[in-house]
Amino acid sequence: MLGHYPVVMPGTIDLPFNPGKILRDSSLQAEPDFDKAIQGFSAALKDLKEIIQESISPQGQEGTAMAQNPAMDHHYRELFVGAPGGYLVTDTDGTIQESNQAAANMLQGHPDFLPGKHVSFFVSRKDHEAFSSLIDHMRQGDEIKEIKIHVGPPGVTPVPVFLAIAGRRNPAGELVGFNWLMHSLNQSLQDTEVLQNELTQLKSYLNGLVKVFSTAAEMQDPYAAGHQQRVAHLAAALGQEMGFSPEQVEGLKITGFLHDLGKVAIPSHILNKTGMLTIVECNVVKTHPQLGYDLLKDIEFPWPVAQAVLQHHERWDGSGYPSKLSGNDIILEARILAVADVVEAMLSPRPYGTAVGIEEALKELYQERGTLYDPQIVDACLKLFVEQGFKFD
Repeated sequence: MLGHYPVVMPGTIDLPFNPGKILRDSSLQAEPDFDKAIQGFSAALKDLKEIIQESISPQGQEGTAMAQNPAMDHHYRELFVGAPGGYLVTDTDGTIQESNQAAANMLQGHPDFLPGKHVSFFVSRKDHEAFSSLIDHMRQGDEIKEIKIHVGPPGVTPVPVFLAIAGRRNPAGELVGFNWLMHSLNQSLQDTEVLQNELTQLKSYLNGLVKVFSTAAEMQDPYAAGHQQRVAHLAAALGQEMGFSPEQVEGLKITGFLHDLGKVAIPSHILNKTGMLTIVECNVVKTHPQLGYDLLKDIEFPWPVAQAVLQHHERWDGSGYPSKLSGNDIILEARILAVADVVEAMLSPRPYGTAVGIEEALKELYQERGTLYDPQIVDACLKLFVEQGFKFD
């Protein structure tokens, strides 16, 4: 929970170049989700256990269901031999009776070389104790156990694997051996590293693109140079103060950089005019949220960037533009931008007016609390400046 502050939920759309999808799918994790892998492999091992159990006649008769059906026997044999996961069949001591090619690859041997070898022969020294404990638990009646260990023949650098084991029992319920499932974690680590590299590149590309757009808008309005950057800085700080996640804060920052993008389509002589604007000129300037939205709406950000740009001049009491939205009908990102935008504007000089001091800016912000601006965001902003000494870089 975030106290009394609402939670910003990321959008559900994907960027064409996919940083959004990667952010959502990976949650920016630096390490693979081994827990999910464990669940999947445990289920696979359980399936294998059931297959082998089915091969035993429930009445304890000689022969098996598969032996009575050669086609079924061949089918299961193909599944075992060609499975992408490594499978081993051992006795209760852990001596290998049979393996498939994937298991042989992980143990860096040949399938014909493995039978007769004890599984511990391939377990690294540092994992011997954990491995012995695993075997003991299985002999005591545990159904399925999992472990992450390093395996490989002596003299060869061991590789990390996920290892799951299930007991194999005869019709009388007596333990007669174990079925093993192995999955190489090297590939998971490699895949994660590749993913992180791609994510870093995509984030760099996105940030570069955002800065280009931001600079283009500021070239139209030199007096606003740095405005979008400072708004982005304050919006991100407000998000942190309100308990947003790092990904949500990143979205606020990017939205802040782009909130005035629509001004690239406003004539510079209007933006840079000294003195009061005419009604017609004011109406032209007021088109910039819609223009910004039109430029951004087809970019599938993982955050509601275009919508926040469109609404950042809406006001809590419905007096804003372009749609006269009010209260919670304005998305939270836009309400945060509204506060960040007005505070920065009051603290920076413009052709049509001079900057006011921080005390006057905060006083005006407080006076309009609950009227023009979301009161909770105003409170967060006042706390940043008054209690935490926030300053623009």
